[in-house]
Amino acid sequence: MEFFSSWHQVWRIAVTAAVVYVLVVLALRVIGARALAKMSAYDLIVSIALGSLVAAIPLTTSITVSDGFTAIVVFLVLQEVTRWLQARYRTAHHVVRERPHLVVWDGRIIPERVKQLAVSDDEVRAAIRLAGLASVADVQAVVLENDGEWSVIRRENSDSDLSALEGLDIPGHGRVEQGDRVTQDA
Repeated sequence: MEFFSSWHQVWRIAVTAAVVYVLVVLALRVIGARALAKMSAYDLIVSIALGSLVAAIPLTTSITVSDGFTAIVVFLVLQEVTRWLQARYRTAHHVVRERPHLVVWDGRIIPERVKQLAVSDDEVRAAIRLAGLASVADVQAVVLENDGEWSVIRRENSDSDLSALEGLDIPGHGRVEQGDRVTQDA
């Protein structure tokens, strides 16, 4: 195990790391804040890959700053192309991101879905409490979103349009498609 090689090596790593840092900041500035928005599993994987690449550049003598920066730019451009495709094509969106999952409907936890997702009833109840509700019976729907967050929709007495549930499989109704009118009595 070698503790110290040379000051030249230390300075090379420090300068390379600083240059890579500045280049990454500039690249993210060009792409914008959307690259840093709340992350899905896909975004997390890309971020880990970028982090690994950024760490490898100053530590690997066979990778030049321009080689590393090219790889970073390619990753960021591919991420933006993927975002663009997801925004315009539903199929692309569903290939990259997992669909949201309905786990409570009409005041009842759906046990088979909770089990399928490997979450617990306690996690579902915690999401309901965080939404300010004391009872599962007060809930029309709980959705585990594709970013891991929970959405809780209160039960209302009116015959309101629940079109925000498009794409979800609702017990007794089936999958909600665009333009469907789903009511709480469904």
